[in-house]
Amino acid sequence: MKRLFVILAVVATAIVATAQSSSHNYITVVAEPNHADWTYKVGETAEFTAYAIKENARMAGVEISYSYGPDKLEAVYTGKVKTDKNGVARFKVPGMKVPGFTSVRVKVNYEGYAYSSMTNIAFDPYGIKPTTTMPDDFKEFWDNAMAKAAQVPMDVIIRHNDSESNARVDVYYVRIQSYRKGNYVYGVLTVPKTEGRKPAILRLPGAAVRTFHGPNELAYDGYVVLEIGVHGIPVDQDEEIYRQLEGGALSGYTQQGIDNRDTYYYKRSILGCVRAIDYLCSRDDVDPSRIATYGGSQGGMLSIMTAALDSRVKALFAYFPAFCELAGYYNGRAGGWPHMFRDKNEPNIKARIQVSRYYDTVNFARMLRVPGFYAWGFNDPACCPTSTFSAYNVITAPKQLHVGRDTGHWLYKWQLDKAHAWLKEQLGVK
Repeated sequence: MKRLFVILAVVATAIVATAQSSSHNYITVVAEPNHADWTYKVGETAEFTAYAIKENARMAGVEISYSYGPDKLEAVYTGKVKTDKNGVARFKVPGMKVPGFTSVRVKVNYEGYAYSSMTNIAFDPYGIKPTTTMPDDFKEFWDNAMAKAAQVPMDVIIRHNDSESNARVDVYYVRIQSYRKGNYVYGVLTVPKTEGRKPAILRLPGAAVRTFHGPNELAYDGYVVLEIGVHGIPVDQDEEIYRQLEGGALSGYTQQGIDNRDTYYYKRSILGCVRAIDYLCSRDDVDPSRIATYGGSQGGMLSIMTAALDSRVKALFAYFPAFCELAGYYNGRAGGWPHMFRDKNEPNIKARIQVSRYYDTVNFARMLRVPGFYAWGFNDPACCPTSTFSAYNVITAPKQLHVGRDTGHWLYKWQLDKAHAWLKEQLGVK
C-alpha cells in the first residue's frame, strides 16, 4: 500500500492528462476561440463559440454566462448568451492593446449546480516583456554566496535502502552539508547498476513539505538521479511530521525572511541545489560533463536557477516554472506563483520587491547559457502564462517550448515524452 501511495505522489508532481480525465463533470461548458492556436495579434478581436455538453450532446436553449479580463486579474466585462437550437452561442472579446493573456470564463447553472471553464487566449505571447529588472550586483551577490558556501565541507552521509533497491538500481538516502555548518540538503539517490560513468539528473521538487522515495523512474533510462528537498529536513520521515511542519514552522515558507536578501528562505534552497551538483560531480559513477536539472513549478524555477548559476549543468528541463514576475501584480498585471505583492499596502512592500529581484526566475533566465526544454499550458492558474512567457522570452540560450494550450498546472504525456527524448539527446543516452 505504501508503494502505491508513492507512485501516485510522484505522478501528482508532474500531473499528466490521464490523471485529469479520470473524473468528469455532468455538464462540460466550452468557450471555443476562432483561432485554433488560441493566439491573436495585439488588438485583434477574438470570436468565441460557446456551448454546454450534457451526455455527449450540446444543450439547446441554455443560458451561458461569460466574462473576460486580463490573466489572473478581475474581469472587465460580464455578459450572457443563450444557445440556439443547435446548442451554440457566440460572443466577442476585444483584443488586448499590449502582448499578454486574456482569461475568458464561461458558466452554466443547471438544476442547482454550477459548471464552468476557463480559456486563456494569447495576444502576441512571445512579445511579453517582464516588468522586473536585474539588480546591478545580481551576479556578484550570487557569486559571493556560492563562493562562501563552497568553503563548507560536504560531510556526506549516505545510507543504502535495501527495500527500495532492486535488480536494476540501487537506492540511497543522502545527507549533504550545505550553505553553512550544520545546514543540510537531504535527498534520494537512485543509481543504475551499470558499469562506467553515467549522466546525472538533479530532480527538483514542486512546492510542498513532503517525503521522497526511490527508485526514481528516470534512473531506468540510465541516469544517476538525485532528488532533493529544499527545506533542510530529512525526506524519509512519517507523513504526519511533514503535515505538522506544513501547518506550523514551514507554513507560508515562501514569505519567510523576505525583508532581506540574505535572510530570504530560498537563498539556502538555491545554494542547496548547487551543493547537490557538487555532490554529483564528486561521485566516481557520474560523468560531470553530462548533468541536467529537471523540475516543475517550484522545481522548474529551481531548475532554471541552478542551471543559470552552475556552469556544470549542461541542459535543463523546466515545466511551468514558478517565481516568474514576482512583482507583476504590483505593476498591474499577473505575477507567477506564489502570487506575491497583490496588496500594495503590504508592510515594507517596496523593500521586499527589491529583495524579490534577486530571486525572480526571470533574472536567472537572463543568465542561461545552456540548452533548455520548456513546457506549460495557457490555462495554468498557478504559474500563469503571463509570468512564464515573461521568463521564456528573455532567454538567449538555445530553447524550445512545447505548449499544451488547454493544460492547467499539469502536462500531457506527449510533453513529458518529448522532454525525456530531448534529455537523452542532450546527455548522450542511447
